[in-house]
Amino acid sequence: MKKYLLLFTISLLFAQGCKEVEASEINMISPEEMLDRMKKDEIQVLDVRSAKEFDAAHIFKAKNIILSENNDNSLYYDTLAKDKPVVIYGKNKENTKKAIKILKNDGFEEVYELEGGIENWMLIGGEIY
Repeated sequence: MKKYLLLFTISLLFAQGCKEVEASEINMISPEEMLDRMKKDEIQVLDVRSAKEFDAAHIFKAKNIILSENNDNSLYYDTLAKDKPVVIYGKNKENTKKAIKILKNDGFEEVYELEGGIENWMLIGGEIY
């Protein structure tokens, strides 16, 4: 019984440590830097909100893709280049973090979260459609 309790405790500590590592692996990009890099065609923009939210307003040149940990996302990767940085924004941080994790696990090396989301993008006068 003590072995199982020790193993369970170690597993919990390891899982907690992994969560902290995941959070520290999220790179943020400011709306200003994103705008500058978009002008140079250096990045891809990914909107992970619902289609309805995307249709209401989205960042210029953003692609609306809903990634899932439970589904095969390979069909979406035809629209994304693995060798070009990706900036993600969504309705909430959890969806954004999940999408970042999925892309990184699938070999996308340079993935960013848009600091403040679409709201901050609009504050700097970024184009929306």
